[in-house]
Amino acid sequence: MKRKNLTFIALAITILFGVSFTLFSDGPPQGYAPVGGAIVALAWISLGFFGRDDGTDKKS
Repeated sequence: MKRKNLTFIALAITILFGVSFTLFSDGPPQGYAPVGGAIVALAWISLGFFGRDDGTDKKS
């Protein structure tokens, strides 16, 4: 998968996770932060692992 696409997906997951904290008036449920943090970390790890940077995106 192209690195640009994976970067956008990982960034969107990160932003949505951060914004979702505002949805809870009494604070997030127990375990929400660690599980969400793991999902965000996996999104960024997948960018490095599956992201193809074969130079086809470059405009020469």
